Order: sequence, then structure tokens, then C-alpha cells
Amino acid sequence: MQMASKENSGQAFALAREIFVQGLAGDPDNAAFIARHNRSIQFDIEGEAPFILDVRNGQVDLKQGKLAEPDLAVAASGDVFRQVLRGLISPGEAWMDDKWWVGGAFSDYVGTSWMMRLIKTGIRSRMNQIW
Repeated sequence: MQMASKENSGQAFALAREIFVQGLAGDPDNAAFIARHNRSIQFDIEGEAPFILDVRNGQVDLKQGKLAEPDLAVAASGDVFRQVLRGLISPGEAWMDDKWWVGGAFSDYVGTSWMMRLIKTGIRSRMNQIW
């Protein structure tokens, strides 16, 4: 797997970096939440290189690449991904509208709920940092 720079990554990757790395991991109040989880999410966003969000051992890492067996896998259009990560629609709403596909070994209710908590916490933290 390759680390992605801002120059060679797409809009979805840049938004994921802002929400998960700057927002979620950048807020010390989230340290205990992050430390309790060791999972990865594979993102396949239409028109962009695949990337991975890895939450392990109290660290959050975002990198380009593809996992053979991710804990969760998400596929969506760039537009839907941006709407979800900006808090305009929930992953559940997008999934019910058949615009957000979730799979992987941990794709049950618990895994999907965990992913939604990551997104919500990252958005809240990033907004608090900005405002």
C-alpha cells in the first residue's frame, strides 16, 4: 500500500482526511473512543483510487490501496460520499436509497453503526476545530 499525498489523491480522499484524520484523530477528546477499536474500512468511491481508513492501536491512518478482506467496505458515488461526510445525509439514508453499499466481514448492524459513529464524531470534531 502507498501513502497518498494531497497532490495525487481525489476529492473523496481529501474529505476523508479532513473528517477522519484532522477531525476524529485531531481531537484529543476522541482518544478513548479511537483506542477501543481496531478495524479498517475500504472505500471505493466512483472515479477515484480506492483508499483505506485504518483505526488501530489508538491511531487513525488514511492511505490509498485496496484490502483483500476489510472489516467494512463502502462503495458510493463521489456525490453521495461527500453528502454523507458533510453530514447532509446519513449512511443509513444513502444505503436505503441504494446509493451507499456496505459489505465486508463486519458489515452487520454493529459495524455499520461503528462507521456512522466515526463519521458523526469526525464531523463534530472538525466543525468544533473550525468554529
